[in-house]
Amino acid sequence: MCTSLKPTEPSHALRVVITGASGEIGMMISYMIAKGDISGKNELLDLVLYENRSKMKQLKGAISELGTCNLGKVRSFHATDSLMEAFSNADVIILVGGLWAAPGYSRNDLIGVNALEFKEVGLVLSKVAKETVKILMVVEPQNINLMVLSYFAPNLKPCNLTGLSRVDHNRAQTMIARMLQISCDKIAHLTMWGNRSLNIFPDIRHAKIEVCGNLLPAYEAIKDDFFLKYKFTELLQNREADIIKKRKTNGCHQTVASAAVQHIKDWMQGTKPGDWTSMVVISDGSYGIDKGLAYSFPVKVSKQGEWEIVQDLDINYYEREKLDERVNEIKTERMFAYSILELPEAKQEIEKDEECAVDQARATKWSFGHTDPVPCSILGPLEQERLGSM
Repeated sequence: MCTSLKPTEPSHALRVVITGASGEIGMMISYMIAKGDISGKNELLDLVLYENRSKMKQLKGAISELGTCNLGKVRSFHATDSLMEAFSNADVIILVGGLWAAPGYSRNDLIGVNALEFKEVGLVLSKVAKETVKILMVVEPQNINLMVLSYFAPNLKPCNLTGLSRVDHNRAQTMIARMLQISCDKIAHLTMWGNRSLNIFPDIRHAKIEVCGNLLPAYEAIKDDFFLKYKFTELLQNREADIIKKRKTNGCHQTVASAAVQHIKDWMQGTKPGDWTSMVVISDGSYGIDKGLAYSFPVKVSKQGEWEIVQDLDINYYEREKLDERVNEIKTERMFAYSILELPEAKQEIEKDEECAVDQARATKWSFGHTDPVPCSILGPLEQERLGSM
């Protein structure tokens, strides 16, 4: 006699939200997550895909395609043009929607447009976000977007928020692996410091490389100090532009999507024992980085999904200089974003800056006998022009 038993449906599925889901990066992330790249062995997914109303037709087409891929991890697909609906009860939120770099757009354009975008996102999250939600900022510039979001969602804690610097981490790892003709998993303790921009600082000095079963410092394994200190950074900074030129595309979509999924997987399941990764997180003051600044750090994650900044790395004079340069760059961009949003912090910083100019003018007069002020504004010409109307 054969008795038919109805399978028991799990009471909870991981609710994962992806914004900008109809685009190339959003679709790639959706597919990788739907096939189980971030979830546990028996964990099901409720995949919520968000787009603005004008792109809902494309999004529904994307869901139809995903639905034919035999993705056994997905319990449900849901398309929505409501941020409130999308974010309600979400366990993981991956923010892909926003203005991306393209010909004709400057970095200031990205900062200005995305500041307005993530003000709205932050306001919605402040109303509906779970205390345990994990939010990944994929849209550039990640550091600034993350701080804007945090400003308008003060209920979110630093542990809820991360930004993507894994793209550069993966590129650096791959470049070293190819140089030494080894696999990427033989490289550990690599770090990307600072701002997710062309000026992100790759820290190779603390990296370890497994060669013939022995774990060696990167400088000892590669044996080319000049290349590692100077040329490597230049090659890493130009890597994306080189790929775009060769492929004749407007972005490295697969690179970004893959890095985002790896980032979330590490956040969900923990980093490899004895190793760490790079994440943009809200600084707690570690390594002298201003508290509250979104900055890329070396980060390790526990099996329970709790991240922490790796402590006690020795920072030499050269590295200290590079870390501080990135702090100044982020502060400048943050103030530009805050000025676009007409936040009181921007006005306060301008007033402080004007006082600095007066002080330096006095010092100049005392030292050189004239009153030409020494420029000390943290804002560039475009930013000053836009702030002139405030």
